[in-house]
Amino acid sequence: MMTALMIVFRSSMSEDLQVVLHESGIAAYTLINNAEGKGITGNVIGSFFYPGTNSVIFAMLPPDQVERTINALKAFHASRLQNSQGRPIPFKLFSFPCTELI
Repeated sequence: MMTALMIVFRSSMSEDLQVVLHESGIAAYTLINNAEGKGITGNVIGSFFYPGTNSVIFAMLPPDQVERTINALKAFHASRLQNSQGRPIPFKLFSFPCTELI
């Protein structure tokens, strides 16, 4: 069974995250830009008062790529967290089982 990853992050991290995915051997994913929302790092709606937007990456991974990719994404998060002086960073990683039907 495949594993689906959903990565929600500040759009300014997009290029760096795509490098991480590429280095993990992930060549296929879906990138959704201009996602708006609200979380522990605040409102993200691309307005004057709440600048910036989020992006979302969906990647469906075969079993042999899951651990390597998740470890690389956790390392990416840890390095960003280390540079944030203890403040939360706008980066969330979710996984769930996925079955390709068509």
